[in-house]
Amino acid sequence: MEADSQLQQWLEMYIAYHRHVALAGLDEPLGEGREERLVAAIEQCADLYSEPALTELQRLIDETPEAQRAPWQRLRHWGLMMSMRTAMLPHRRTLQAQQRSLICRVDDELISVASSFAHMASETRRDRRAAIETAATAQLATLDERFDTQVGAARDAASRLGYDSLDHLWGDILGVDLDALQEAATTLLEETEVAYADLLTWAAHRRLRLTPAELRRHDMLTLFTFPDYQRYYQPGFLEPALQACLQDMEIDPRADGRLQWRERDATFGPPEALAVAVPHEIVLSYCPSSGLQSAHATAGACGQALLWAYASEDLPHPMRLWGHSAISTGNAQLFTDLVAHPSWLRYHARLSVDTDYMSWQRLDRLYRFRRQLGRFLFTRHLNTSESLSDAPEAYRDIMMEACHIDYAPAYYLVDWDWQYTSLAFWQGWGIAYVLLDTLNEDFGQDWFRNPETGQWLCQYWSEALAHDVDTLLQGLLGTPWEADLLAAALCDERIG
Repeated sequence: MEADSQLQQWLEMYIAYHRHVALAGLDEPLGEGREERLVAAIEQCADLYSEPALTELQRLIDETPEAQRAPWQRLRHWGLMMSMRTAMLPHRRTLQAQQRSLICRVDDELISVASSFAHMASETRRDRRAAIETAATAQLATLDERFDTQVGAARDAASRLGYDSLDHLWGDILGVDLDALQEAATTLLEETEVAYADLLTWAAHRRLRLTPAELRRHDMLTLFTFPDYQRYYQPGFLEPALQACLQDMEIDPRADGRLQWRERDATFGPPEALAVAVPHEIVLSYCPSSGLQSAHATAGACGQALLWAYASEDLPHPMRLWGHSAISTGNAQLFTDLVAHPSWLRYHARLSVDTDYMSWQRLDRLYRFRRQLGRFLFTRHLNTSESLSDAPEAYRDIMMEACHIDYAPAYYLVDWDWQYTSLAFWQGWGIAYVLLDTLNEDFGQDWFRNPETGQWLCQYWSEALAHDVDTLLQGLLGTPWEADLLAAALCDERIG
């Protein structure tokens, strides 16, 4: 009975934490107020994921019958992750505060480093973009010592938890073999190389009159901003079209009242799915979308919200949220790809895309995907190196191989993926393209208009969160997933 009581206490705190996070996103615009509430949510449950508490939880799991361990093991993994977040919190807040305080001078203009990416993305003059990037990265480079302290704190925290490296810790938390995934990442880079290089050469010449060898990161920030590529997503179009699409599939957009569509102003930030209680109270928070990136973000948040709202009530709480970021990312990408597809735009927007649209889509997708592979590989390098002295140059080399673009070495300071979020990104894309292939094969190219698709998706959503990524993919495919399946989908000219 004592064990049951302690496990129940863990579970209640787990549920309360996720509720606090969701309510912070609902109540507070972006800024200090929201950050303080998120910090408070972490601190409120700190005693439950201290090193002694995690040791005790493992003891209780060992005493639980094996068939009943999965939810509690998931809870332990969440506790390990929260312990790392707590250890890193003061260092990351200090580093972020210093980043926000950095100011660079470009000619007679003062630009905050935090807003430098937005400035470069909107700047049409290449020499001006280069000047902003040079000034911003020079300021970032002043944070080397603070970054070293942060990495040291992460390694110390992993050691206190009984792990001899950060990779051993995150491999356990995420339930993955990072060595095997590194091989998969390398395969994905190799098998998408030709398609990516060809598209990048075409686009760089078409839009910027540059060769790939001349490209810098600031060039990529502006490559996809031209009006002809953004014009398909006019204000007020996407949200009603998404709801109409769901109704065509006989999916209730509000999931019998469990899912709220809440329009907010821009101060609340990008669209997001907020899990107040899964599956009973999910909020899709958004401001009206306009343009491609905004439309993609709204569609992705919608996909994530639907996954949570249609999850089975029979799933144990720890199975509903923690550990499945790749699965929720996969559902988000499914809807992002849906609203970008020419057939969907033709049906819901009554427009035909121009002949180059699908090529731009493939390049956009391949660049973002390969960039995340680069972040993953750089983080593995950093986590397994004894010294950080070569980090800037290693970062530049890895990102050049992944993206064929000259990244300033100082960007390593902001691209260290300490929680391996990049892994969830590309694993999630693997799920999305297996789902797309399944839907096309079983329900046809216009699956988004077929009520039978809705039945299948609702059943999939009800069960998906119970599985790990490998089990889910094998269930969809009937065979183990291989990296070349995703590479083929990303290079497929038929996928817009």
